[in-house]
Amino acid sequence: MVKIRETKLLYLKDAYLREFEAKIMKIEKLDDKFGIVLDQTAFYPVGGGQPADTGEISGGKGKAHIIHVEKKNGIVWHFTGEIVGELSEGDTVRGIIDWDRRYKLMRMHTAAHLISEAVRKAVGKPLEIVGSAINVEKARLDFGYEKSIRDFFPKIEEIANQVIEENRPVIIRIMPRKEAEEYVTKFNESLRILPPQVQEVRVVEIEDWHACACGGTHVKSTGEIGKIKLLKRSSKGKGVERIEFTVLQNP
Repeated sequence: MVKIRETKLLYLKDAYLREFEAKIMKIEKLDDKFGIVLDQTAFYPVGGGQPADTGEISGGKGKAHIIHVEKKNGIVWHFTGEIVGELSEGDTVRGIIDWDRRYKLMRMHTAAHLISEAVRKAVGKPLEIVGSAINVEKARLDFGYEKSIRDFFPKIEEIANQVIEENRPVIIRIMPRKEAEEYVTKFNESLRILPPQVQEVRVVEIEDWHACACGGTHVKSTGEIGKIKLLKRSSKGKGVERIEFTVLQNP
C-alpha cells in the first residue's frame, strides 16, 4: 500500500486562490459519501472556529461537488455525496472554491481578530478569549469577564470601525515558536493551546493592532472587512460573556 504524503496547503500562502490544479491521490467510499485526497489543495478544512470551504473538483471525465473538507494527520479529505461521471486516482483535476462564501468567511475571520482587541481596549483590560466560531452570516467571541459587556457595545463598534477605516494591512508571518510566543504576548495573546511539537508558528497580525497564531484565511487589509455590527450579548455561564457580530456592506 502506497503511503499518502501530507497535503500541500495552498491557502496558507494565498487565501485569494480561487482555482487550482491537483492530482488525485486517493478516492474512498465512506458510507453515504466519497472522500477525495489531492496532492495539494486550496480548500480550507474545518478548524480553528472556521467552517470548511465548499466548491467543486472536476476532471476530464467527471466532477464532484465538495460539501465538506477535513484535515486528518496532515491529509486533507474532500467529501462529496456523489461523483458525477468518473474520477480516478492519478487523475489531474481542477479545484474551484465557492469564492463568494470563502470571501465572506475571510472578512468575518479578520473581523473576529480585530474585535478581540477592540473589546479589550473598550473594557480597559486584557480579557481572555475562551471560545469562538465563525460563519458566513455572523460570528461569535466568548470572553472571560465577570460583568455584562453590553454597555461597551457602542465603544467597541466605534473602535473596531475606526481600524477598518484606517485600512491597516494584515500581515502573515511564519516564526520559530519562541519568537512567535514573545511577539504575540505583546498583543495579550499566547501559544498555550498549540501542541508542544509545533515549532513553526503562523502568526496573523493586523498591523500594530493585534497578532495571534492562526491557520485560517484572512483578507489583505482591514478595509476589505466592511462595517462591523455587534448583534447580541449573552452570558454563557459564570464569568463568560458572548458577543455575536456580523459584517455589513460588501467592500
